[in-house]
Amino acid sequence: MRPSTKSLVLLLVAAVAAAAVAAAASAGRNAVSDGGILDHIKKAGVMKVGIAVDPPLTFRGTHGDWQSMVPTLDRKLAQSLGVKIEFVPTTFTTIVAGQLANKYDFIGASLNATPDRKKVLDFSVPFSYAGTSYLVPKDSKLHTMKDLENATIAFVTGSSDDEATRRALPHAHDRAIPNATVIDLVAEVLSKRSDALATANLLAPALMKKYGWRAIPADTTKGIYPVGISWAVPKGNADLVKVLDAFLKKEWANGDIKRLQDQYFTPANTLKG
Repeated sequence: MRPSTKSLVLLLVAAVAAAAVAAAASAGRNAVSDGGILDHIKKAGVMKVGIAVDPPLTFRGTHGDWQSMVPTLDRKLAQSLGVKIEFVPTTFTTIVAGQLANKYDFIGASLNATPDRKKVLDFSVPFSYAGTSYLVPKDSKLHTMKDLENATIAFVTGSSDDEATRRALPHAHDRAIPNATVIDLVAEVLSKRSDALATANLLAPALMKKYGWRAIPADTTKGIYPVGISWAVPKGNADLVKVLDAFLKKEWANGDIKRLQDQYFTPANTLKG
């Protein structure tokens, strides 16, 4: 049936209205992603940060509250800006995608500033550093990086350890596990599904002490391909990065970051699931 002139007019009005709504929504998103995040935070009075469990830097208490160095720094930053804070739980498998989809204002988690991530995000100055270490049982026949080339290695999907392993050991057998905790990786080795696990060097000493394992390389002070652990924001937000950098530099200078590391970077916190 051919629509009447009145119906055509109504359809045209509806289409124009829908287009206007879509354009407004798009403009709102672009305003946030094109350098307006800091202004958006101040106007909203709330700072929404993406966060993920990452012992010992970040973990949840018995009542679900966020604890350790990173959440503490997030809260102090919000206080310095005079706004409230809203933690948006996510995982390291999806945390970058969540940021690009504007699910939070910025990533307030312990994100390793890897080359791949730098393609889509800008990073603050680091509040810690981490490289990758490989842990094996004490009686393992694996002793060198060359030995690991033929090994099955467990790591967290999408982590810096994932990137480092694929780069350093391109012929190894990868066992990438989405959203795994360090305890999950330990279980992989204990069950002999994997020969070794890849983890941040700062976690290695606690695991070696608890399980009597060895590290490859033996020096766990840096690990391989060390990178900064930082906050991250969408590209085009230089004003927000400047604020984050100034805040973290102050926290380094006044000793608070060192005090938080001493308080929370313990074997017990490292092994939280």
